[in-house]
Amino acid sequence: MDDNGPEPEPAPAPTATVDVVVVGAGISGLAAARRLQAAGRKVTVVDKGRSVGGRLATRRISGARVDHGAQFFTQRGPEMAALLDELRAAGSVHTWCRGFAEPDGHPRYVMAEGMTALAKHLARDLTDVQVGRRVERVERRDGGWSLHLDDGTCLTGVAVLFTAPLPQSLELLDRGGVELDAGIRPELDAIDYDAALAVLVVLDGPSALPLPGAVQLDRGPFTFVADNRAKGISPRPALTLHTSPEVAARRWDEDDAALLEDLLDAAAPWIGGAGVVEAQLKRWRYAAPRRTWPEPCCVAVDGVEPLVFAGDAFDGPRIEGAYRSGLAAGTALLRARPGGAQDSSGTGGSSSAGSKPSTRP
Repeated sequence: MDDNGPEPEPAPAPTATVDVVVVGAGISGLAAARRLQAAGRKVTVVDKGRSVGGRLATRRISGARVDHGAQFFTQRGPEMAALLDELRAAGSVHTWCRGFAEPDGHPRYVMAEGMTALAKHLARDLTDVQVGRRVERVERRDGGWSLHLDDGTCLTGVAVLFTAPLPQSLELLDRGGVELDAGIRPELDAIDYDAALAVLVVLDGPSALPLPGAVQLDRGPFTFVADNRAKGISPRPALTLHTSPEVAARRWDEDDAALLEDLLDAAAPWIGGAGVVEAQLKRWRYAAPRRTWPEPCCVAVDGVEPLVFAGDAFDGPRIEGAYRSGLAAGTALLRARPGGAQDSSGTGGSSSAGSKPSTRP
């Protein structure tokens, strides 16, 4: 099962208009929500998944704990350094290694209970995070935005932030007939994504991976192979193998059972002499953007009722880039609406640093 706690509660009744509705409870959406809430804004985060995290994803299988999305994170800038200090104070993070084939001096950090725990840390103090709720379409309304959900209810916000993969976010706007500011839509449409398949394998003995328990590959069906016990998150040996984009694209529509059998055969060099206790296949249709927007976020509808995009397509596909993108989106929304929900007369300022001229590619 996924390492994401209990099943979501039944959908609540429609809520009053908030300052910002954030679509997507991955690291970008949660980072933005934290920044906005710290500034006194009322924020609702909504996600179709069973838990927060997005590609910060951990699953429990046959007594093992397995990260099947992002495998680790690094820290280069001050924003991530501050978050890392929080995680160290909580005792929830440790250094896995400082390189794979050979040391490069840069620590690779992992969460002690799996990468989902990073998202849970960001979400723990947020007042309104709603999971298991799928947005079906988004429409303009007097005073902001309406987000229509699959259970027939509606969330309303003065502003809206999309942090889900761009094709999914843009489809929601198309269903609601929303037009973006001039010149922005074609550039967003041009950002596409590579898919990936993740093979999760629980073993009855040690894997054949050399220390520190991972390899990065530039040929063959896999690009990354990790031993979750060597990472320090699993009590028993369990591998995560991510396929190349080419393999994922070529075999995406194949049956799970036959595909998993073939990929397990290809994984034999890293399984070694151990036996397979259980194996699962996870599909990531939007694993990584092929190109990125040149700014950390995009204000796609400007003004005092803004619509903003953020995520790993805006400040790089690494966890740190997605985190910075969420912080930047939060800042752009605060600049667009410095007075919060009470400032709805159209005189509450403009999104200076986050406005259209600074977000064009």
